[in-house]
Amino acid sequence: MLFSCLSALSMSDTAASPLAPSARHLISFAVPVMLAALATPLMGLVDTAVLARLGNPVALAAVAVGGSIFNVVYWCFSFLRFTTTGLVAQAAGGQGREAVVLAGLRPMLAALLGGIGLLLLQQPIAWLALHLLAPPAEVAGLARQYFDARIWSAPFTLLAYAQFAWLLGLGHSRQVMLLQVLMNVLNAALAISFVSGLGWGVSGAGWATAISEAAASLLAGWVMLRQVPWPQWRAAWHRLGGMAPWRQLFAANLDIMVRTLLLTVSFALMTRSGAQLGTLTLAANQLLLQAFMVCVSLLDGFAVAAEVYGARAIGAGSRAALMLVVRRCGWLSLGWSSLLALAMALLGLFYLPLMTPDVQLQRMAATFWPWLVVLPPVCIWAFFWDGVFMGAMRTRVLRNGMLLSFAAYVPALWLLQHALGNHGIWAALLVLMAMRGLLLTLAWPALRDGVGQPG
Repeated sequence: MLFSCLSALSMSDTAASPLAPSARHLISFAVPVMLAALATPLMGLVDTAVLARLGNPVALAAVAVGGSIFNVVYWCFSFLRFTTTGLVAQAAGGQGREAVVLAGLRPMLAALLGGIGLLLLQQPIAWLALHLLAPPAEVAGLARQYFDARIWSAPFTLLAYAQFAWLLGLGHSRQVMLLQVLMNVLNAALAISFVSGLGWGVSGAGWATAISEAAASLLAGWVMLRQVPWPQWRAAWHRLGGMAPWRQLFAANLDIMVRTLLLTVSFALMTRSGAQLGTLTLAANQLLLQAFMVCVSLLDGFAVAAEVYGARAIGAGSRAALMLVVRRCGWLSLGWSSLLALAMALLGLFYLPLMTPDVQLQRMAATFWPWLVVLPPVCIWAFFWDGVFMGAMRTRVLRNGMLLSFAAYVPALWLLQHALGNHGIWAALLVLMAMRGLLLTLAWPALRDGVGQPG
């Protein structure tokens, strides 16, 4: 089985893809992206399940704190994932093999330097993070053990961000999915062995994640060498100079950081507003948000497809191909989000009893479950246009759209919560997502008309 997985990893699943792929091809690309996106929350569930068997809630809290530290730290390097795919896809669309290699080398070099920097600064990072989060002393001690183990994979983790994005930019979504699956399987096996078998506790969970992330990066490197031989990578290394490409990479990083920060703050405000309505409402919203985040992972597949194939069309200077990609991905996104809305309507009957035995909490969450049915067809356009503009490297449009949407969200949250209670909190989230989709839709004609024009 392992041999067959490795063989599949080395195969090119989209080498002969046309500039404007068919709907069937877009579906075959998007499905592995969705499955790969689900792998990330599943890794967290494995660690939680293994540690839960220890019967020590402090250990679970420590991993939650340690995981939060890494989420924030790695978030600062999110441009390695969000910009590399678009740059590589544009290069593949019309700039040649050397440009594709350079579009991967720059973010990989940035990833390695960033990872080494995190290793050198691990002591002050851990101190500052635990000081700001201020967990109880017993939790802080165990969280530090988790941090001290997992931090050693930082260069590999950041490198994997760039490697996976490079593979997606070339359309190899199946390979990325398999890499994610293998990483999760290895993490599960090591977590069970280290935590339960060897009794390493929280540090064992950290080492399991670190080793699995490092292994995924090494395996991704092998896959990349199967796509482009080593001599071509070595030859491109001498052409990394020039500040313009680096400025583009880091300017996009700042735009994406602003966008992602505001989105994160939006959900934090939502949680804060729910807490004001009582513990039961807060707990119900947390159950619903977990389901919503899974739904978000599944909504992203056709957005990534629009990003990759839209970027190729832009790289080739073909407005007709870009419009065809956007139209096909748009219709597929609408159909898929409608199916997800139907699935959410049915899932509510099974999800809530599965997640909690508390009947009162089930009833409270069920009262607001219809919002999860309404959200997918609205949210899809924010994610879809994110992909289109990310592929075009128009990250400033994404930043400005998020700024305006956030400016509408904050007063909407205050007004709707006071008028409708917890229903108002979910209605405000709908306003945020609808605004993002609307503003990006209005920005589309300028992007479309600029493709294929001189200058």
